[in-house]
Amino acid sequence: MSSAQALEQLPPASVRIAIDALGGDHGSAVVVDGALLALDSDPLLSVLLVGPPSALRDLLDSIAATGRSVPLGRIDIVEALEGVPMGADPAAAVRARRGTSVRVAAELVQRGRADAFLSAGQTAAALAAATFVLGRLRGITRPALAVVLPALAGPVVLLDAGAGTGMTADLLVQHALAGACYAEALGIDQPRVGLLTVGGEAGKGDATRREAHELLEALPLRYVGPVEGHDLSSGRHADVVVTDGFTGNVALKALEGAVAWTAHHLGERYGDPGPARALIADISHSEFAAGMLVGVAGVSVVAHGSADAGAIAAAAALAALAARTGLVDRTGSRLAELVAARRYEMGLRT
Repeated sequence: MSSAQALEQLPPASVRIAIDALGGDHGSAVVVDGALLALDSDPLLSVLLVGPPSALRDLLDSIAATGRSVPLGRIDIVEALEGVPMGADPAAAVRARRGTSVRVAAELVQRGRADAFLSAGQTAAALAAATFVLGRLRGITRPALAVVLPALAGPVVLLDAGAGTGMTADLLVQHALAGACYAEALGIDQPRVGLLTVGGEAGKGDATRREAHELLEALPLRYVGPVEGHDLSSGRHADVVVTDGFTGNVALKALEGAVAWTAHHLGERYGDPGPARALIADISHSEFAAGMLVGVAGVSVVAHGSADAGAIAAAAALAALAARTGLVDRTGSRLAELVAARRYEMGLRT
């Protein structure tokens, strides 16, 4: 089920999204264009554009001058004069520079002025802003980046796709719970959860994954056991696949490369690259175009740095979906149940 389809099944609810207008490889014009596309498709959506006010007003004026509708009543501009500097450590910059656009966007969520924030800037900067400003949910040691893959049998949620590289069995369990909640928000009923390893049989993988396998079997999840890399693109065995951030990011980039290779060679083979390019555009302008930072105490969406306007709009729709489905509260409740169960097992009653 796509984000748009899932939204159609929800009761109407107004949502406000803070958008980092200085994030992304293509500049503020593309981000603003994407925000307007999102407003066109969702009449209950409003946005807070975070960036230099004069530059953003000039952009909106120039767009309106072309005759395009600009719903100013649903657009506010919030001042932020700088993005994360090139070459700077993203986490350090977000913490040290209060006026960075991604940090200001996260603070709007913290203060209740926005229901979610969206950035197409560096993932590390968005993660730092979300963690530093919004904080982690109880039971989460480190948030994960969850991405949705267009598998053959239906979408597959992959996490961690690059928020962190180190991994423990406990982190894998936390992320499995958070990933299942995210899949439910996307409209997947009773999602099947798999642990990415080098084989589909129990006992496969390193000591960390074997320990995680035992822990996951004891949880109130629809855990299907170990899964392999090909399950990411088939979707036949699992709806949620959990792994460490290093492995997840390598797997994601490998899949992106495979899609690009296939599209190129289809065009060469049949002399018409149009259909392959159209397929890639469809994927880029859907919920597959953005990642969700799960485990933070606020809806935080990261679009690809190379996102065009359509991909920005799709990322905004994903943020609206997460806000309307109560993703953060749902994840927090599930994690609280896990924490309580573990404390009980340890003999702690409070």
